[in-house]
Amino acid sequence: MIKNIIFDLGGVLLDLDMPYCITRFKSLGLDLNKLTESNKNSTSGSTQKNAVLCEGMVATGAMNLYQTGDISTDDFFLGMQRYALPGTTMKQLKDAWNTCCLTIPQYRLDKVYELRQKGYNIYMLSNTNDEHWQDIVARCFGSYEDVTRYFHRTFLSQEMHLAKPNDVIYTTLLSEINAEASECLFIDDSQPNIDAASALGFHTIKAQVTKTKDGKVIERPSIDWVNLVDQKLS
Repeated sequence: MIKNIIFDLGGVLLDLDMPYCITRFKSLGLDLNKLTESNKNSTSGSTQKNAVLCEGMVATGAMNLYQTGDISTDDFFLGMQRYALPGTTMKQLKDAWNTCCLTIPQYRLDKVYELRQKGYNIYMLSNTNDEHWQDIVARCFGSYEDVTRYFHRTFLSQEMHLAKPNDVIYTTLLSEINAEASECLFIDDSQPNIDAASALGFHTIKAQVTKTKDGKVIERPSIDWVNLVDQKLS
């Protein structure tokens, strides 16, 4: 019996536009290859898989280290600044970085809240970073206290020093919530993340993502996870 529902953030709750973020970086003269070079000082360990940013995009190098909290926000953006156009400010870099994070449609939050009210334990498991998380909380929730209205607990890669699809992030979550994988429904937009959870015995839903362009929503999924979750729980 499913008792726990675990949501990814970006691509499941939050609409994303990573190509627009990349375009904004290019306008600042930033060579993204410099951010994805291997980093021999990584504290994540060579056996760790790189963090999945969204379907089809994987973080490597400095991006991976930032996603897993192994370098600070200041160090990450200072590293960016070295490769950007002369005179590029930290604010410009952070603004560009945050452009990939669009909005969380209210109907999705309403569904999360409904499921919580029905007695399910609701969790978030997200590959994210401190700059994105602060921006999302401020714009989409209002405050950290408001996040707890929907989620019993959030599990964030930068706090756990782990990232999906590494098995250990899933087993750590199970240990923390004292649950078996067979009691959990995991919803994510990335196939590698879904595959890893399924192999461990989680029930899963692969979410369809919203189509976006130039930082704007073009088309929402014809079949959102919101339309599938009740059937999965029955």
